[in-house]
Amino acid sequence: MRKTLTAVAALAMIAGAAHGDVYTDNSGSSDVGGDIHSFFFDQGFDHLDIASVEVTNDANFIYFDISVVGDLDATNWGKYLIGMDTGRNAGSNSGGWGRNIDWASGITDFVGSWADDGGSGAGAELHAWDGAAWGLTDATYLANTDVMADDSNHAAGTQRIAVSLAALGLGHGDVLLFDVASTGGGFDPGVDHLSRADFATDDWANQSMSGNYLAYTVNIPAPGSMALLGLGGLVGLRRRR
Repeated sequence: MRKTLTAVAALAMIAGAAHGDVYTDNSGSSDVGGDIHSFFFDQGFDHLDIASVEVTNDANFIYFDISVVGDLDATNWGKYLIGMDTGRNAGSNSGGWGRNIDWASGITDFVGSWADDGGSGAGAELHAWDGAAWGLTDATYLANTDVMADDSNHAAGTQRIAVSLAALGLGHGDVLLFDVASTGGGFDPGVDHLSRADFATDDWANQSMSGNYLAYTVNIPAPGSMALLGLGGLVGLRRRR
């Protein structure tokens, strides 16, 4: 019975997740064609070197699996921002936790997250632009219903962020434009931007700039198709018993 329940749970997860896209990033030092400037690379900041970002969604959340070259369990100061353009207003090309980043075409929402296994695990804040100012939508230390952070794969260099589709105003078929950047604290720039194949900045004191945003289309399976998938799995299990 336990094997059956496990298989059914796995099917439910597959049915609930609509699809996923993987966005790879150019890694390594700029001295050898990578996209993190040698100023940062030579200091061993590999936890700021983005390797890839996988984006998936289910009926309620969009998930960002941010994978870096380094071990996130070994750092206590890595910060990771997700700048998002939902199209619901003109957005802002500045802001985002006060970091020294030019978001180019503008963002309507952003997640500021931290991977502090040396201190407090993982956490995140979700902010929205109302056309004039940034406001805090939710945080992992508040209601923790519109944004969540998962540190279970930190040893492998991956931090998962979940953001409520409703909080972003997104539904089936909507396109989300986004960029992901690694950074430090205070007024630091984005050390590595997913949207760029070259380095975004060459020093802590110099502003970074996003490249062309990535695009992700929300795809929510119809409830009927999800139910059929689960039923098909149950039939298969019965035949194999």
